[in-house]
Amino acid sequence: MKIAFFNATAGWGGVKTWTIDVAEELQNQGHEVVLIGKDDRFRNRAVSKNMRAFTVKFGADFSPISIVKFMQFLRNENVDVILINVSKELRTVGISAKLLDIPIIQRIGLPKDMKRCTKVKLLDAALTPHYLFPCNHNRDGMLEHLPFIPKNRTSIVYTGKHARPTEPATSAGPIQFITTSQLNGLKGHKELMDAMHILAEKGVPFHWHVVGTGTEEELLKKQCKDLELSAHITWHGWVQDIFPLLEKADCFVLPSYFEGLPNTLLEAMSCGLIPVARDVGGVNEAWPPQFDQFLIPESKPASTWATHLQHIAELPKATLAAQKQIVKQHCEANFTITDQVRKLAKEIEQIAYAK
Repeated sequence: MKIAFFNATAGWGGVKTWTIDVAEELQNQGHEVVLIGKDDRFRNRAVSKNMRAFTVKFGADFSPISIVKFMQFLRNENVDVILINVSKELRTVGISAKLLDIPIIQRIGLPKDMKRCTKVKLLDAALTPHYLFPCNHNRDGMLEHLPFIPKNRTSIVYTGKHARPTEPATSAGPIQFITTSQLNGLKGHKELMDAMHILAEKGVPFHWHVVGTGTEEELLKKQCKDLELSAHITWHGWVQDIFPLLEKADCFVLPSYFEGLPNTLLEAMSCGLIPVARDVGGVNEAWPPQFDQFLIPESKPASTWATHLQHIAELPKATLAAQKQIVKQHCEANFTITDQVRKLAKEIEQIAYAK
């Protein structure tokens, strides 16, 4: 099959990482892929992995010029199916695909990614995309939010990760915490910073690696300075290859108030990092059952986070190493990218051949 991935988002989030990973594995499994986005980083990452990729302007919604341009592209590439992410793509290349009778698969990252409005309902009826979800939480939530969408036009395929070639190692010094989410309000870094302050006040040795950029970055750096945490925190900014940092860390912390099935969580677990996360969205669908105590209810304050992080920080190194191995084994048993992409390929073939 020839599969074209389109992404009209500007920032870097989990869906772009998912797209690159899935497209690469589909190519490894013998399918043809091409990636189209509006962000040069997206194209460059794909090209670095020996995939064909282009940077384009998507234009205005429903623009005849954009629609014709994408129709020409899809014809020239002889595409069998397109896989898109946000409604912007549906309102441009999605129309082009429909006019060419090319199946449309739209991946839904969060249950309310699409608004409940007449325009969305009409587009769904006109374009009849098949909706792909990374977890049950997302599908159940969207079907409740948009009851006009039939369940038989939906599928669930979990996000997958490559098995890491190295065994988890523990840091020789203080515990190494890491977060890899965008620095935006819903990601919960402010509350986590308060928890880190509690640890520092108690004299618990630790270091926190903050990866990512976002709208809250300057506010968080000011909070860090005000709480005198600068010696405990390294700000890494946007990182193209996250795995070297993950493999040097011990514990992955996900304080988000709102998630689907976080790509970042699976990346961290593939490296054997002990996860600590807020129990939101589909997080619990990927969670290793041996670590249920670190799945924190939404209502718990910063002090609860600090208690769990202190417990992990004070584990003997041998215990920490053994627990990291459990996490890695759980991820390899349930979320390898080879297995998940094989399931996705079967779904795509069924959708394509049903046309």
